[in-house]
Amino acid sequence: MDKMNTIEFLSYIGTPLTKEEMTLLYKANNVRYDKCELYYDFIKTLNLLVIDTYLGDDVVITEEDQKRHYLWCFNKVVVDFKSENIIFEDTDGLKLYFFNFYNELFYLVDDKEDIMAKLNMLSNLSFDFHRIKTRSDMDLLIVLYKLFEKSLNYKLKT
Repeated sequence: MDKMNTIEFLSYIGTPLTKEEMTLLYKANNVRYDKCELYYDFIKTLNLLVIDTYLGDDVVITEEDQKRHYLWCFNKVVVDFKSENIIFEDTDGLKLYFFNFYNELFYLVDDKEDIMAKLNMLSNLSFDFHRIKTRSDMDLLIVLYKLFEKSLNYKLKT
């Protein structure tokens, strides 16, 4: 990586956006505060369920067992939200994103000390609407926000 690319990359991940830049990006991508709160709650709920129901590394668990565990957790969170009349459908993109997230940061990690704080960083860094973000943080928020938006069914069923 040449010097200019390195400087640009460091700026991308480390330079905070101004409030005005954040407001423009929120508006340009139709990012709403109430939806950020909802998606924040979804991620935190999923984090808690994954950790609380995991049998532990001392039990012989295959990759297939980990995937089944994750899918059970994800589907349970979707059902729990549905009971509150918040319906997520067409969740394949979300499932895949979060499976890779948990696989990398949870299932494949031996040291699970302080794991909840590490997992919650995604929701805190991305969906805390008022937190000043870098361009990198904002790009992640927009990708996740769009995945959630694609999955959220606006025709609430009664």
